Amino acid sequence: MWSLAYGLIALAVVAFVVLYAAAHAPSFAAVNLADQLYSAKKWLASNLPSLPRVSSTLFRTSVNVVRVAEANATAYDYGMGHWVAFPVHLPVGYRLERVGENVVYQIYLNVTRCRNATLQGGAATKLYVVELRHSLDPLPWLEVYAAVPRNLTQYYSWLYGYYAAWGRPPAAGLEPGVGADDEFVELVKAEWALVYDAASGTARLYVAAPPSAPYILVVDYPLAIPLACPR
Repeated sequence: MWSLAYGLIALAVVAFVVLYAAAHAPSFAAVNLADQLYSAKKWLASNLPSLPRVSSTLFRTSVNVVRVAEANATAYDYGMGHWVAFPVHLPVGYRLERVGENVVYQIYLNVTRCRNATLQGGAATKLYVVELRHSLDPLPWLEVYAAVPRNLTQYYSWLYGYYAAWGRPPAAGLEPGVGADDEFVELVKAEWALVYDAASGTARLYVAAPPSAPYILVVDYPLAIPLACPR
């Protein structure tokens, strides 16, 4: 009888301890890392056109900057009725970072070489060699497009309009924002290959684009990053 009573008391004590612990245990909210990662890339995408454009020296030491190379372009001034030369900025490198609650998104892209080449079928191409570093391991699935002008004269005249209005070089692919020049360019899928070097933690992105394309777009959705060949 007494053993049964002690058993029931012990059972009641155990049940009380379990219920008390369950009621007072800390609860953790679900962390959606995918949403945070998407938000980080979306923030960078919306701020890409306004990031500082810097030289090679500042590019090595700063974050959220665009390395640009200056080049001369030729456009037709429809108002004056003659051809004009003007400077443009070619985006050739990025150091991007966005810190979220539980994630740090980083991507580094730098064009190390560009050259004209011929594909196996005989078609002319421009070959980009891009150094790539990314905070995700393994590397995410990227998409690469070439921005091919629908009309090359109209495209550079459109860029010249920004130069004439602002008095400073516009940046190919970044004025006034990525995708804003869809009226003047067609985005076509480019052939590309990614070679990863585990020893250095870097990768080489090889892109074959039509020679007429003033830049390519490397897409880690929703972030689309324009890269050009320095002249």
